[in-house]
Amino acid sequence: MKKRGKRWLEKIRQFHLDTILLILLLYLTLCTLCFVILQREGTDTPFWDIVIFNLLAVTGNDYVFIDNPQTRVIGLFVLILGMIGLSTITGYVSSAFVARRLNPEREAKRMQSMREHILICGWKNDLKSLILGILRKNRDLNPSRIILICNADDVKLQTLREDDELKGLNLLRGDFTEEQTLQKANVREAMKVLIIGENQDSLDDELVDSRVFVCALLAHKLNPTCHICAQIKTERYRNYLENQHCAEVVYVDEYTQYILTTSTNYSGMSKVMSSFLDNGDGVSVQITPIAEEWFGKSYGELFSWYKRRQNILLLGILENMGVEKELKHRILSDAQKSTNYGQIIQNLKSVKSMEMNHPHLNPDDGYILGPNMGAIILGNEA
Repeated sequence: MKKRGKRWLEKIRQFHLDTILLILLLYLTLCTLCFVILQREGTDTPFWDIVIFNLLAVTGNDYVFIDNPQTRVIGLFVLILGMIGLSTITGYVSSAFVARRLNPEREAKRMQSMREHILICGWKNDLKSLILGILRKNRDLNPSRIILICNADDVKLQTLREDDELKGLNLLRGDFTEEQTLQKANVREAMKVLIIGENQDSLDDELVDSRVFVCALLAHKLNPTCHICAQIKTERYRNYLENQHCAEVVYVDEYTQYILTTSTNYSGMSKVMSSFLDNGDGVSVQITPIAEEWFGKSYGELFSWYKRRQNILLLGILENMGVEKELKHRILSDAQKSTNYGQIIQNLKSVKSMEMNHPHLNPDDGYILGPNMGAIILGNEA
């Protein structure tokens, strides 16, 4: 209770409310004394009626008990000053609250205290649809847990800020290739970092991808356990990011080229791929962790269970699922608990050659399930 009281006193001092209230009290006291002196002769008006008159006059109301010209003049003077004074106080307090809300330092402090949030680095013209898609895929996520870092102009940022569907979205204007900017967004405690680059005509693809590459390196340096997904336009930087163990690299031209080449043999391939990704009907490809109870069982058993119990089609298995550093650390920690030195050496070799997030589509029914695996399924979104 004492700490809460101190916080309230501190807020009052910040807005100078203590000074305002003191001036208001002195003003009411002075007016009351003036009325008492002028009303002393030939009147029996109670003292508290005079106090009530002053209180109502300050708020712009009239309280009629005045019975002589002198007090009427003072009453009119008090009424005018009350209207001006109350408007001034209200405007001052309102502007103080607005300034406090729009204070960039306050927003920066709030972002630095966020945990398990998502960073989006860059700008695209269809950014709103991207964010809404993220929110649709993650039902327990709200815009207040997303921080957008970009250098877009004020008009674009204000449009996002005023959008009702994105209410609460955190906007940080700055260069996402600078370490200081990422620290302001508290990348050390972020859950995921999505780097989409900039969609500007003045920047060529090589320059855009180079900035994406720098951002990925900084994010991985500041938070090695964070899941980083980078979108690039050139194949060279795709190789660079994969060599730096970026969790996911989205090379747009690869998917476009695949659809174009397969469409020469199969009619409707573009629509099929759209349905796999998400065409709005709620059915899409998803990845879900395999529960421990399935370890040691076969792929065929899991396939039958999904189809029979949940009407979901199992497409394959995602091996070594997760963030590389975190997964390898966990595997090595488990290996060191073994007393079989040969097994320890074998585990060390397997970790070194491990391919992260490796999809194994349509394996044999006898494929044995184990830890760090995910099920690639096609079904309704949860």
